[in-house]
Amino acid sequence: MKTLFNTWKKTSIALTVTGAIVMQASAAAADYFILGADPEKNSGVYQLTIDSYADKKYQIEQLIATQDPSYIAISNDYKALVAVNEEPNSGAFAYSYQAGNWSAAASIEGLGDYPCHISWNQNTNLVSVATYVSPNYSILDFDGKNFSLSGQIINSGKGPHERQDAPHPHWMGWSPEGKFLYGVDLGTDSIFQFSPKNGVWMSTVAAKLQAGDGPRHLAFHPTKNYAYVLNELSNTLVAYQQSGVDGSLTQIQRINTLSTDKKSQAAAIRLSADGKFIYLTNRGENSIAVFKVLTSGKVELVQHISTNGNWPRDFNFSYDQAHLLVANRLSNNIAVYSRDKNTGKLTDLGFEIKAENVKFVQGVPAGY
Repeated sequence: MKTLFNTWKKTSIALTVTGAIVMQASAAAADYFILGADPEKNSGVYQLTIDSYADKKYQIEQLIATQDPSYIAISNDYKALVAVNEEPNSGAFAYSYQAGNWSAAASIEGLGDYPCHISWNQNTNLVSVATYVSPNYSILDFDGKNFSLSGQIINSGKGPHERQDAPHPHWMGWSPEGKFLYGVDLGTDSIFQFSPKNGVWMSTVAAKLQAGDGPRHLAFHPTKNYAYVLNELSNTLVAYQQSGVDGSLTQIQRINTLSTDKKSQAAAIRLSADGKFIYLTNRGENSIAVFKVLTSGKVELVQHISTNGNWPRDFNFSYDQAHLLVANRLSNNIAVYSRDKNTGKLTDLGFEIKAENVKFVQGVPAGY
C-alpha cells in the first residue's frame, strides 16, 4: 500500500485527467463527487466537480495519490474517509480534513490479498474489510487515529462456477441501523452474518444463494427491513425480509437483471435515499436496470437504459439525488443522467466525462 501525498487543499488548482477539460464556474451551482480511480498514471482519490449539466462543464482534482483505492467509505460529516488499496497483501487507510487540508490519519496492512470493499460503522468505531483473493473478513477498531485488528474470519469452500474455485469475499458491511454486520462471498454463494461472542468474532450463514449465483454486493432499504443481493455470475437480484430481532434473511423474490441474453456480470447496486427505487449495473450488456420497490419489499422493473460505455463497475447519485453518474471502467468514461424522483426513470443527458479506470463514485454536498 503506497500513499504518496499526505495533504491536499480544497483550494488547489484542478488537474486534467485522461484529457478531461478543466473549467471554472460558480461553486454555488456545482455538484461534487468523490471518485476512486486506478489510471495508468496518478492512481488515487479524486474530486469531480460538475459546474453545469447543461453546458457539460466539469473539473477533476486529485485529493490523495494512492494505489488503486477501489472502495471508499466517507464519514457522516464528510470530514474523514477510509478506503482500501486493492493490491497484494494490502489493507486500509484513513484521511481526515482539518484546517484546510486532507491529511493522512491511519493505515493498516496485512489484511489479505486484494481488499475490495470497506464499510465504516461510526456508532461503534468499527471498520470492516473484505479481501477478494484471500478468504478474509476483517473487523477493525478505528479511533480516528489508529487501526487495530478486532477480529478476522477466514472462510472456506467453493462453488460450481469456474470463478468459484475458492472463497471470494466481495462485500462486507452493516445494515442501516448499525446493529447487524454481514459479508457476501461470491465463491461460496453465501451471505454471512458476523457477531462477537466472548470477545471473538464468529460467523453464521444468514442466507444461501443458488449454486453458481456468485453474489457480489448487498444493499439495504433505508427505513424498512428489506435487503437485496446482486448476483454477479447469474445476473439476478434476490430480495430478502430481514429480521429486526436476529438479522436473519428470508428470501421473498428472485428476478433477472438483464434485458437481453448478452453475456454479462452484474456489478453495483444502490437504493435511492427514499427507498423507492433500486438501481443496478450490468457489465457486458452495459446497462442500468431500475426497479421500483413495492410495499411488500418485492420489486418490479421500471427501465433498462444503456450506460454509454463499457463495463459499468460503479455508479452513484448526486447528493440531491437529482442526477446519477455511471463509471464505465473499460471505456474510461462516466455517463451522466438526470433522475425523476417520482418515477425513478433516468434520462440520458448526452454528457460524457473522461476519466480513466474509475472504480468508485459517491456524491457529496457542496462545501463539504
